[in-house]
Amino acid sequence: MKEKYDLIFCGGGLSTLIFLNKIISDNYFDDKSILVIEKNPNLIPKKTWSFWEKKDSYWNDFIIKSWDKIIFKSQNVLIERNLSNMNYKMIKSESFYNHIYDKVKRQPNIKINKGDVVDVHDQNDGVVVKTRNETFKAAKVLNSIPDDLYKTNLNFPVLLQHFVGWTIKTNKPVFDESKATLMDFSIDQKNETRFIYVLPTSKNEALVEFTLFSKELITNSEYESEIKKHLQSLGILDYDVKLKETGIIPMTCFPFDNANTKNLVNIGTAGGWTKPSSGYTFRFIDKYSDKLIDFIKSERSFKKFKLRNRFWFYDLLFIDVLYHKNHLGSILFENMFKKNSFKSIFRFLDNESSFIEELKIIGSFPKWIFIKSFFKNLPKIISNYL
Repeated sequence: MKEKYDLIFCGGGLSTLIFLNKIISDNYFDDKSILVIEKNPNLIPKKTWSFWEKKDSYWNDFIIKSWDKIIFKSQNVLIERNLSNMNYKMIKSESFYNHIYDKVKRQPNIKINKGDVVDVHDQNDGVVVKTRNETFKAAKVLNSIPDDLYKTNLNFPVLLQHFVGWTIKTNKPVFDESKATLMDFSIDQKNETRFIYVLPTSKNEALVEFTLFSKELITNSEYESEIKKHLQSLGILDYDVKLKETGIIPMTCFPFDNANTKNLVNIGTAGGWTKPSSGYTFRFIDKYSDKLIDFIKSERSFKKFKLRNRFWFYDLLFIDVLYHKNHLGSILFENMFKKNSFKSIFRFLDNESSFIEELKIIGSFPKWIFIKSFFKNLPKIISNYL
């Protein structure tokens, strides 16, 4: 058994890096011994994270592009609006990972271990973490390595948000870099929920991403075919693909926090920190990290670290409707964007809206479908929320 640490992070991905970046500047953790166990610490995933927030924020140094004009499009509507005191922002993984890992390596109280975690066990007086070659112990463990338990629990249906994104560069200026297309549902839905992002970083370069909310994945050639067809519909024929990225995000209201123990807490996707109804992750990891830092300082059992609130209830109903009637996705989002301000929608999707805003947004949706979903899910609501 190696020496005991105050904190061990299992996994060194996005949630761990956001958390580490915050505690490095927090004096409370200066004398805490910290270990990060990551299977591939030198492998940086090709990812883009986009989110909305106030123009001046904690993450501004990492932003490579932001937009204050947003477009929503469907087969029936085209909505373009300015964001008043907010921006839609983009962060690229390479610079983000490199910057934070460089900071971490300069901290004398933080060590990085290249290892493959095979077992984590809370022994009440601390947590034992085993890799294929070594064993460690810590007072507290933050785990970001997901398991598959949520996939087998039939009480909580799982949709997948899956996507392929191309960063393209054109020979001629074709993009309006002041506008970001957040969702474009005008493409063929094929009885699913399908949309396109277009996030231009210059007049000649943009991230074009094809995204689905569905039960099953599709072939790689179909993702790429849809991107090509969309570019062609925009009159963009001459371009080079500079970068490709892919992703699969589970969309479920499975109660991940039930797996937390006295000294072990699951974070990031493993902890259910992804917004179930939208798949947004970055902002929720940001906010939940702040909550968890305060919680760690209180020295309470992680069993009491719960994040479920009334928005979990809204997400539960929305996922249930989309799971059983996936073809309605474009209509539901169209109604929401058509009948509400972007400010209210963003606050709602960030779990920060007022009850009055929520009533108006809920009123945008077909009532009978959601009433049926409510009564069907009432036992789950009572046992997991009330």
